[in-house]
Amino acid sequence: MTRPGWRRIETEQAFRELFVDRLLAGDGLSFTIHADGRLSGTAGGRALSGTWWWEDGMFCRTGRIDGEDLDLDREVIEAHGLLMRYTRDEGRGRSAVVGPAA
Repeated sequence: MTRPGWRRIETEQAFRELFVDRLLAGDGLSFTIHADGRLSGTAGGRALSGTWWWEDGMFCRTGRIDGEDLDLDREVIEAHGLLMRYTRDEGRGRSAVVGPAA
């Protein structure tokens, strides 16, 4: 569900234009979603790595934090200016907001 001020990102092209190859930070995270399908950065000071793809209007990712596997997640992405809100579990889970790193 899209909330006031936020707009749902429904296409991979729109997602790429807004958020790919930019350093994003927030909620203890600092990461880059790379154009070649990789994820890299830190989560709580620990190394974050993984892969991503776009499917059925959602951002899909797998990953590892310091070698610990993260489950596959499909996330609803919303934008408000340069901020990105992602909601886990196909839009039914916890949301977090990240934005351009300073």
